[in-house]
Amino acid sequence: MHKKIIFSLLAAFACSSAFAAANEDADFVTPEELGWEAGVVAPSPLVPEFENPQFKTIEEAERAKAIAEAELDRIEKLRKGHTYLCQKKVFVNDCIDRAETVLYKRTRIANQLIRTADHQIRIFKTKERQSSQAKEPSMPAKRGQVKDNSDKIAKQNARQAQESANIAAYEAKMKEQEARRAELEQAAAERKAKREERRAAYEDERQKREQAQKAQEEQNKKGGLFF
Repeated sequence: MHKKIIFSLLAAFACSSAFAAANEDADFVTPEELGWEAGVVAPSPLVPEFENPQFKTIEEAERAKAIAEAELDRIEKLRKGHTYLCQKKVFVNDCIDRAETVLYKRTRIANQLIRTADHQIRIFKTKERQSSQAKEPSMPAKRGQVKDNSDKIAKQNARQAQESANIAAYEAKMKEQEARRAELEQAAAERKAKREERRAAYEDERQKREQAQKAQEEQNKKGGLFF
């Protein structure tokens, strides 16, 4: 009796597993079904709206950060999908390079938006904290004591000055990194252009050699008629 029960449970489990696998396959959508063209990726949807954002509230900055994080997830799905499509092409690397060129720019823009949002969120929080500190009433001095707030005020001023210096240093660092990224992109574009130039020169030279070889073969055939 126990064996029959165990066998029935195993059979039911196997049927449910097969049904779940069938459902997973049914839910899977290939890039072809989405109408994707291998290596062709649309530009960043964050431009121009979030190219140089200046958020008015901390909520706006947080929403923009969430949009950028969702864009990074979307980029990963695009990368996997185009790798899947490009592997079916003859020139796999060229196809992947075309997609990756756009995906790299989209990733850079999304990361830049996240950094900008984080930076402005910190500024909002710093201003809120400073405003809150300015509104705090001073504690009344106890009887028989002389209240001296000069040390507390000096510490607050030093902390605010340090926060302002940190913000300025962060902005300078972001500008330096952006300039460095621009240099790297320019260098990469120049290297790519040189590769394309060498490839075109090689192809031109190859065609010339083939034409010269064919001409020589035809000349040899013509010369052989007189023997």
